[in-house]
Amino acid sequence: MLQKQAVKVSLAFAVIFLTLPMITLAQPEYAQWGNIALEDAKAQYPDYNATDYAYQGKVFISAEREQFNFLITLEGEETKEVRVYVLVNPQTEQLIDVYFDEIE
Repeated sequence: MLQKQAVKVSLAFAVIFLTLPMITLAQPEYAQWGNIALEDAKAQYPDYNATDYAYQGKVFISAEREQFNFLITLEGEETKEVRVYVLVNPQTEQLIDVYFDEIE
């Protein structure tokens, strides 16, 4: 009886141990587009360092266009806040364009 319980507990821990990495590796839908927003912001503002990043939602434009919005704070000679718009084709998961809007 005690041996059966030990086997059940061992199996339960094995299942948890094996599924835990899959749970922690799951990233939000916007993660890859956030990376592109950060990379493009660094390229657009090479004398600045990104110090803060916030996802601000997704806008459905059409069946072929979605827009992911990010707010990035940049530090350099001065502090700048830049809203970055990443346009994507949701059917193909292809990047369409990236736009910047400095917030004053």
